[in-house]
Amino acid sequence: MTTLLNFKEKLKIIYSRNSIYINPGVKFLSMLVSLLVMTSYIGYSSLLKNPFVAVIISVICAFLPVNFMVVIYSLVMLANLYSISAEIAIIVFVFLIIMYCLYFRFSSKYGYVLLLMPVLCFVKLPFMLPLILGIGASPASVVAMIFGIMIFFIMKYGSEEVVLIVNGTASSGVDKMSSFLSKLIGNKELLVLIVVFVITTLVVYGLKRLSINYSSTIGIVTGGIVEVVMILGGIYLFDIDGIFKVWMVCLFTVLSIAIVFVLQFFILAVDYSRTEYTQFEDDDYYYYVKAVPKIKVTATDVRVKHINVKRTRRR
Repeated sequence: MTTLLNFKEKLKIIYSRNSIYINPGVKFLSMLVSLLVMTSYIGYSSLLKNPFVAVIISVICAFLPVNFMVVIYSLVMLANLYSISAEIAIIVFVFLIIMYCLYFRFSSKYGYVLLLMPVLCFVKLPFMLPLILGIGASPASVVAMIFGIMIFFIMKYGSEEVVLIVNGTASSGVDKMSSFLSKLIGNKELLVLIVVFVITTLVVYGLKRLSINYSSTIGIVTGGIVEVVMILGGIYLFDIDGIFKVWMVCLFTVLSIAIVFVLQFFILAVDYSRTEYTQFEDDDYYYYVKAVPKIKVTATDVRVKHINVKRTRRR
């Protein structure tokens, strides 16, 4: 435990000294990975599918606010979809306008959530994000999470539309639009994931705020159980055969819980054995306060000073 705490303190020192370089690096990697995932699904633009172009866009985004990154990411997605079908690009453009109206109203500070969700869906670990948001964010973050899920399915169905267009199944613009909309709006797996992830986030957030010992741990475990039960129930109830199989849900939810526990330790580790209670009053209220101290250690900085003594010859 002490070793991990020392490691945590050293990481904080490294970040405080090098944040001017780390923050742009995080933005660069986030945008680059998001663009590469997008290219794997809908990389049909001859210009944008070039990895060098993705690197250039990511370098530019490294020095921009996160909301500008979201806008640029959406524009790249529209350009790729336009290469597939102008009709599909128009539908997604209308969706993005609605999305931005809600996103900038409620979740403007959670741009990383919107960018990260498609990547987590790609690597089959989206179950982790509701637990993280419940522990470390506000309920407003669910708006960005919902749009991140929908963007992933837009990319997924955009790649499937290429097959229909190539095979000649959807020849007219109306056929393309109706096929895409029916897949997106009528998809039961999409609706189940949105409902389950929103409920999970709110459950974890509510439990974390309770004035009980180990409330965060209880919230993470309970949220993971709620997530698994509801997703499996949705799979059997609606007979869903989608991208997430039963074994994937069980395995990756357990893995997500483990990852969130590690993140929680590095973000907020508290010592419930030293909990203190106090009470005081003012003219209007009587206050009962529970104070739980954070676990902190001082990172040791050992410096060994070598003293070289010249040896003199004895005469």
